[in-house]
Amino acid sequence: MAGVCAAISSAMAYASGLDGANIEVSQDHGVIYLDGSAPSLSALEAAMSVAREIGGSSVCNRIAPAY
Repeated sequence: MAGVCAAISSAMAYASGLDGANIEVSQDHGVIYLDGSAPSLSALEAAMSVAREIGGSSVCNRIAPAY
């Protein structure tokens, strides 16, 4: 599961629409957690999209909106 978190983090570093986002990826008991902040709703949605593409449906959004 740590490899999945690393893959999501790496993909987010290169994903468009995530400029200014500060998001950390972690996992616990098979659930992937996104923590941090996003500068816009579109950035928050982009982060969730990237995470779900790689991690599947077990992604929990705990990103705080900074907009």
